[in-house]
Amino acid sequence: MNWFYTHIFLAAIILWADHTNKLESAVMKIEKKLGIPVYYAPNDSLDMEINDPYPIEDLSQQDTFNNRR
Repeated sequence: MNWFYTHIFLAAIILWADHTNKLESAVMKIEKKLGIPVYYAPNDSLDMEINDPYPIEDLSQQDTFNNRR
């Protein structure tokens, strides 16, 4: 039962830190301390128009599975 209360306590701390805008800076400090190379996009990148990097080509192929029925 202690694991349940520990989980609830940690979840409440994470939600509080996110609400007060302290979570991101804390995560960034932990990543630096562990040496995890993380590259964040600039804040103004939300307004950028992104081209479709993986376009889905509409290939008109005959469906051979359904033709065999």
